[in-house]
Amino acid sequence: MFDETAKLYTNEFFRNLARTVRKYIRDFSGDTINKSLFPFIEVLFWILALYLVDVILQKIFGYIFRVISNKLRFSWVKKFYEKKVFRTVLHFITLNLLIDINPYVFQRYQGIDGLMDKAISLLTILLLLRLIYRVIDAVIEINDDHESHTTVGVRTFGQMIKIFAGFFGAIYFIATLIDTEASSILTVLGALTAVVLLIFRDSILGFVSGLQISSSRSIKVGDWVSVSKYHIEGIVKEINLAITKIENFDKTISTVPTYDLIASEVTNHSAMIQTNTKRIKRSIFFNVNSFQFCTPEMLEKFQKIDLISSYLQLKLEEINSSNKTVVNKDYIINGRQLTNIGVFRKYAENYLSNRPDISKSDKIIVRQLEQTAQGMPLEIMCFTTSADMVDFERIQSDVFDHLISASKEFDLKISQPFVIQNND
Repeated sequence: MFDETAKLYTNEFFRNLARTVRKYIRDFSGDTINKSLFPFIEVLFWILALYLVDVILQKIFGYIFRVISNKLRFSWVKKFYEKKVFRTVLHFITLNLLIDINPYVFQRYQGIDGLMDKAISLLTILLLLRLIYRVIDAVIEINDDHESHTTVGVRTFGQMIKIFAGFFGAIYFIATLIDTEASSILTVLGALTAVVLLIFRDSILGFVSGLQISSSRSIKVGDWVSVSKYHIEGIVKEINLAITKIENFDKTISTVPTYDLIASEVTNHSAMIQTNTKRIKRSIFFNVNSFQFCTPEMLEKFQKIDLISSYLQLKLEEINSSNKTVVNKDYIINGRQLTNIGVFRKYAENYLSNRPDISKSDKIIVRQLEQTAQGMPLEIMCFTTSADMVDFERIQSDVFDHLISASKEFDLKISQPFVIQNND
């Protein structure tokens, strides 16, 4: 009963408002305009008025929501504000006003009435889709902040909802636009699915891949990428419906199916370019027969090396303190001892840390890997301060030239593969 009474009052309010506005327009214009133009002037007035109302609502409540999101500690409020969920909801207020005023303004004029009904339906579909998309984006970001095991599941589920919402939204949008039932379009699509998939399989896969690449922003023209499936590395020059063109570093052009950018492993190096750093990851193989405990003569020699002199002093004090309880100190394997490979490993770390062309904000790691038939690999992992290929190769070469040469000062021997010589 209450709802019916409220509806009657609302209808009466908008009826009176429409009459008042119409009378005001007629009084204001007088005889200066043709009567045939009056409907268009009235319609234009209401469209501009509703647009102005929407702008005012966005300004006022947008400010209120911004203050609330900054004051409250609830992350979901901030994310909903950042993703403009509240602003989308405000558009529905303007749309509701349009629906309420429609019978008393737009429905009065033949031709405009049907056009406005269709416009209202289309606006409703678009706003619902926008609201669904923005809510999903906000929920995904809220879940990402929590760094839980459900992050991937929520993101995948959200993207699936987006796809289904977009598909059915497009169906209803087209059905409304051409004045037909959505079920009729779905029936036709179902009948044509097999034929379409058979004829346009590659194009459909490319189209879907293009949408996924665009939405995920994983690859764009100009990126430096590596496609492991085809052993291709180069600059993306073009992404179209069927193929993607990649310019190799020897200036040749390779083409791969666009859907392989989604279906196979692709490494994008653009983040490295943006940070202007590039990783060095290479190993030096040492002959394990050259590993030995450091003798007093070796330690005296090593203490003359500036990069490790302070390290050796602290380490020797620590070892001497630890070995005070050792009974047979003359036997070298009793207690703690330094080794030439261990001292060299510390030297390599300090050498890399002191190079100006090695990034200090990234990890510098020198580690031993599992022993192989070639020897024991000592892996060097760090980042250069330049992503330029020429600079990178120069820096990497300088680093390994020095370390390989310096290893001889630590009585270490580099492993080399056996070469079978033909004496014939």
